[in-house]
Amino acid sequence: MSRFRHNLHTALRVLPVTVLAGARQTGKTALMQAIEPARAYFTLDDIGVLDQAEGNPDSLLVTRSVILDEVQRAPQILVAVKRAVDTHRRAGDFILTGYANLLLMKHVADTLAGRAIHLDLLPFCLTE
Repeated sequence: MSRFRHNLHTALRVLPVTVLAGARQTGKTALMQAIEPARAYFTLDDIGVLDQAEGNPDSLLVTRSVILDEVQRAPQILVAVKRAVDTHRRAGDFILTGYANLLLMKHVADTLAGRAIHLDLLPFCLTE
């Protein structure tokens, strides 16, 4: 097993939220769906899901375990994730992916401190 996969599996056993960030087209979504195929999957690239994330983010979090892809599109969903974790804390419930480092975004209401492990998926080569 690769070192990254080992770190990912460890993260999923430790804290409720795993945040996977990386450059566009590095394989974040494909990797998560391959490693965790049984999880519910919602992408905020889908305009209907994005509208739901902006208008009623709690409704996306009813299903556990879940992958929320491209979370930088609706950073307010992090407050809903925090509420969900604080209501029922269980390791590995949420995987959040995106190309933006949530810790550095200006409009992020919550960094999920104490609830999340942040991992970066690096490109395969320097030119990527």
